[in-house]
Amino acid sequence: IYMDHHDKSSSTANAIQPKPKRIPEKAKPAIAKATPQPESPKVIASTDPKVTYIIIDKRPAAVVPVPVAEKTEVPTRHQTNALCRKYANLIGVEPKEIENITLYSFIDKWYGTDYKMGGCDISGIDCSGFAQKLYGDVYGIDLLRTALDQFKNCERIKHTKDATEGDLVFFRIRGKRISHVGVYLANNYFVHASTSNGVMISNLNEDYWHKTYAGIGRLPRG
Repeated sequence: IYMDHHDKSSSTANAIQPKPKRIPEKAKPAIAKATPQPESPKVIASTDPKVTYIIIDKRPAAVVPVPVAEKTEVPTRHQTNALCRKYANLIGVEPKEIENITLYSFIDKWYGTDYKMGGCDISGIDCSGFAQKLYGDVYGIDLLRTALDQFKNCERIKHTKDATEGDLVFFRIRGKRISHVGVYLANNYFVHASTSNGVMISNLNEDYWHKTYAGIGRLPRG
């Protein structure tokens, strides 16, 4: 009887081995994505020296104008002396009597500005707008807008000889209604925005102003 040679090692090697069970990996913790934070506002200089622009998140739609405070220029002694001589000559007083430098610096800045009905800036201004601007800048008082309203809110001064610097001078140019206002300076002179020459200094003794004069009013000025 012929028998094939049986290799025990071979039979063992060819035996079907059971597949090992796959052990699942532990679930990896999910990594939360960080919410992108908006960038800090960035300031970009504007071509307008009075305005700085802030752009938020780099979106042009979010441009916000931020006003920059104006620097107040302090006049030198030479400029102050020149200012005193100039206006002392215009209103007929001695230079030493020009004491309110803030007032006359304001007048000097606005002198010659064109008249514009309803105007309220250096490009054009009317009489009550000029009085309102002067009171705000020089005395820190929020004056009412129209000449009539300003007249109604003043304490009346009966005689021009009792007028003092800063009093309001009123006129009836058209009928009986108060229609014009100026600011008294000294020696019967007042500064105002006239329809013909813009911001200027006039005298109550001039025929036109004498005829239309309606009175002087005073507001507390601190």
